[in-house]
Amino acid sequence: MSSDRLEALREELKRQQVQGFLVPRGDEYQNEYVPASDERLAWLTGFTGSAGLAAVSADSAALFVDGRYTLQAQQQLGHRAIEQENLNNSAIASWLCEQLKSGDALGYDPRLHTEPGLAPLRKRLQERDILLHPLEQNPIDAIWSDRPTAPSGPARPHPHTFTGEHSAEKRLRISALLADKRADALWLPNPEVCAWLFNIRGTDVPHLPVALTSGLLYRDGSATLYMAAEAVTDALIQHLDREVTLVNDKEALFEAAKRRHVARVWVDPLITNCWTLQRLRLLEIELLVERDPITRAKACKNPVELAGAQAAHERDGAALCEFLAELPAAVAAGNFGELEAVHLLRDKREQREGFSDDSFDSISGYGPNGAIVHYRVSPETSLSLKPEGLYLIDSGGQYPDGTTDVTRTVALGAFPAHARDHFTRVLKGHIAIATLRFPAGTCGEQIDAFARKALWDAGLDYAHGTGHGVGSFLSVHEGPQRIGKVSTQVALEPGMILSNEPGYYLTGQYGIRIENLVFVRESPGYNGFLEFEALTLAPIDRQLMDPELLTQQELDWVNSYHQRVRETLMPLVNAKTRDWLVAATASI
Repeated sequence: MSSDRLEALREELKRQQVQGFLVPRGDEYQNEYVPASDERLAWLTGFTGSAGLAAVSADSAALFVDGRYTLQAQQQLGHRAIEQENLNNSAIASWLCEQLKSGDALGYDPRLHTEPGLAPLRKRLQERDILLHPLEQNPIDAIWSDRPTAPSGPARPHPHTFTGEHSAEKRLRISALLADKRADALWLPNPEVCAWLFNIRGTDVPHLPVALTSGLLYRDGSATLYMAAEAVTDALIQHLDREVTLVNDKEALFEAAKRRHVARVWVDPLITNCWTLQRLRLLEIELLVERDPITRAKACKNPVELAGAQAAHERDGAALCEFLAELPAAVAAGNFGELEAVHLLRDKREQREGFSDDSFDSISGYGPNGAIVHYRVSPETSLSLKPEGLYLIDSGGQYPDGTTDVTRTVALGAFPAHARDHFTRVLKGHIAIATLRFPAGTCGEQIDAFARKALWDAGLDYAHGTGHGVGSFLSVHEGPQRIGKVSTQVALEPGMILSNEPGYYLTGQYGIRIENLVFVRESPGYNGFLEFEALTLAPIDRQLMDPELLTQQELDWVNSYHQRVRETLMPLVNAKTRDWLVAATASI
């Protein structure tokens, strides 16, 4: 990061008459992955992780990141003028209260924040008589001279063969909820909600197959949908029925609300930015503040979507197996590093039907880089792989019938003896989730400890969640369901797809993570109980397992899972990989 950027930002803050500014990692839609035009945090600090926030005052600056990104931030900051802090509301508020004085104003871009997200900070600042002030223009945009233009690629219909439900059916199903809530309209805050509701996809956001859209759904099932004029195609117009009105100006959404005499709008403040809520209030529209119903609806996949997910995971598993089968020879040949491994795996996926993109930037970490939880390889950081030690590859693909996300940790040769103990404890946690039967109504936070117990027994833990929701040809990180220590109060329901990914990270030596995607289903023969079924199909490295630490039930699970992997993928891989697959899935 150039210090000139930080100083230029401070000059702009003076011009806008504020004494500080917040720089979140996000866009106006609260997307996790954002277009290049919205990578303000990376532009200012050099930090490229998917979660973080910078705070800038007249004399100081700090980058706040969570445990996933501690090591990455240390590597990428490279600037003494920016401190590194833990990402939590208390730490951010304390830092700002130290840097700002009574009567100062902290500026923020209301398009990039939510009201609940700012509420704890606002309360602390008010106690110190510091004003949280919305700005009309983002100060970084004012000084970012070569800022990329916002994307507006063509939006395209997503066929019924993949969605299993027509858009008109979805709109009527969701709009029926509005009458019960006495709401005239539902605010559609982001591209994922719109993509699901209207059965459309796009290319505007890296790794997220959506068009940049927002809109309003009315009580009668009709809708107003915003997207850039350049994104509208003849195929899209034919796909959307007459009940959907397209507009290419965000202000037209508010004008439509006035024209339709909308008096009460259902909004989810967790995913709707402050600017939108301010605009609705200016129209004297009453806000029904509740969780968005579409987020929950799209989390529960229908039979067509689940069948698609299974098919996509079979093709993706075959690609991953071909990569793993070729990896030892590539390493032995030399001049093969973390970056080359990413390219090889991408090449294998591109050979599979329907592959359109990686579902996220692959985490390709050898040795100490594997201990960086969300490590992002670059030409500068890429380590050469050697026939020794551990290698972690966390990757996924976007296919029209499903989104994949899988992590495997493999031994490239000799490895420290304690790595086998660590790996097996992670495996035990993975199996504990995979085999769990639980009553309907159970939330993810109620089962998280099952994944950690074997590690806790040894005084170990990991600083990330155990599982996140996954979309259907949508985001690889999808709510509202998750498995972790943090309370969600969201019950796991049939059809939900989640990851199962316990791990362990030994700083400076290696990282271990075993991740499968699973879906929730009713447990046969156990009325009122649910269980998980694995979607991901790929061998788990037997070299790293300590059979003495595994119970007979756990050994049976490994052998049964490997048998399923072998029988399913054998017809889908090349001849060389078949031999490798037989060995990799042999019974323990």
